[in-house]
Amino acid sequence: TDQLLQAKLASLLYNFFFVAIGGIYIYLLLRYFNWIDGANMLLIITGCIGSLAVIYFGKFITLKITGWLIGYQDVTDTYLFVIFLVNKIVGIFLLPLVIIMIFSDPSFAYAAMAASFLLIILMLALRFLRSYSLLQNRMKVAPLHFLLYIVGIESLPILLMYKGLTILLL
Repeated sequence: TDQLLQAKLASLLYNFFFVAIGGIYIYLLLRYFNWIDGANMLLIITGCIGSLAVIYFGKFITLKITGWLIGYQDVTDTYLFVIFLVNKIVGIFLLPLVIIMIFSDPSFAYAAMAASFLLIILMLALRFLRSYSLLQNRMKVAPLHFLLYIVGIESLPILLMYKGLTILLL
C-alpha cells in the first residue's frame, strides 16, 4: 500500500491502462453481440474509452467531495484506493483476454469472454469484501447498507453507459 501510494505516476498510468483496456473490452463485447457494425470502429472505441474514463473520474470526484463534506476523507481515500487497485488488477488480467478475443476464432473468443465475465464478477466481489472489511472498523455501516451503496454507485453508472450506448449505436 505504501509503495503504491508513493508511486503516483505509475498508479496514474495503470489507471489509464485500465480505462483503455476496459474501453476496448466494451467495444469487443458490443461487436461480439452484434449491437454495432464494423463502421466507425475508431470512433466507437474512443467513445467507449471516454465513457469509462468519465464514469470513473466522476466517481472519483463524487467520492472526494462526499468525503470532504461528511468529514471522512481518510475513509473515502481508503475506499478509492481499493477501487482503483482492483481496477488496475482487472486491467492487467483483461489484457490477454482482450487479445484472445481480438485474434481468435469466435468459439475461442466466447470462452475468453466467459472467463472475463467470471474474472470481473470475482474482482467486484473482492472489491466489495475488501472495502467493507476496511471500512467496517472506521465507520459503523451495516452490510445491507453497504451493499445498497455498492449497487447504486457501482452498477448504475455501468447500466447507464450500456443504455446510452445502445440508444446511440442502435
